[in-house]
Amino acid sequence: MIDFQKYLDEAFSKINTSDFSDSEEDLPRDDIYKEIQQLIVSERKKQKVTQKELAHRTGLSQANISNIENVLFVDTDDVIEPDSLKKIAEALGKRLLVCFEESEDI
Repeated sequence: MIDFQKYLDEAFSKINTSDFSDSEEDLPRDDIYKEIQQLIVSERKKQKVTQKELAHRTGLSQANISNIENVLFVDTDDVIEPDSLKKIAEALGKRLLVCFEESEDI
């Protein structure tokens, strides 16, 4: 996990934030959260796993799972920790992948 955090720190340090507006309304922050939410909910329901069971498998609280699934992090300063996502993926028999792809919008 430490190597993954170093990778993320390095990757994010290379992002030029001056390219983004100072207005949070202009940032697509919630898009990634909605995508994460949809993936988790879809896979959990596909496997017929309850939030309570997923919480038990991951060691996260059921409230945390609910917050992630209901995208309650979007309007707060909270973030979804990569470690939590990794635990959720593993609990659902999946592997968490992070990749950077060319943007079609640029």
